[in-house]
Amino acid sequence: MPEDPDIRLMDAEEEIYSPDRRQTGPDKKKIGIFAAIGVVVLAVIGGIYMMLGSGGISKDEARLMQTKLGSLEQKIVALEKQQAAMQARLPAEGAEAALTGKLDTLAQRVEALEKKPVTVAAEKPKAAQKEKAAASSGKKIHTVQKGETIYGISKKYGMKPDDLRKLNHLGAEDTVKPGQKLVVSR
Repeated sequence: MPEDPDIRLMDAEEEIYSPDRRQTGPDKKKIGIFAAIGVVVLAVIGGIYMMLGSGGISKDEARLMQTKLGSLEQKIVALEKQQAAMQARLPAEGAEAALTGKLDTLAQRVEALEKKPVTVAAEKPKAAQKEKAAASSGKKIHTVQKGETIYGISKKYGMKPDDLRKLNHLGAEDTVKPGQKLVVSR
């Protein structure tokens, strides 16, 4: 019979693969676990050896460690108390919803106020009263323009700066602002 390369007879030593067949070799997970346990055991033995080999710890070192351990315990207790106090201060879930509602209401009120026109009523009545009083007494009024000074205004109307200040009840250090009304004649 001629040999066909696609057809080959099995030797008695070859195994047939079957998915149902169990592996008979070592399990890799078990080997890893045993290796990890072995490393931990060696580390513990090494630590014990180092402690015993160096003579262990002295009494002073033991006291120092106890002192530090005590202070750590005290700090832990203090932190636990702080945590409990902070949790007691947190608002209940219902309070959070109430605060959110109040914030929404305030935001709506602010929006309504922003939409209203703003009028400046404090300056206008004073200036209007001053103008009416000056007009009724026959006095001349000058409206200060940007860049004007008391000195420049007084020269424009042929008066001394001090006279302009006295006439308008201004001090030596007072300045004028654009839009301000000044009496410039008696």
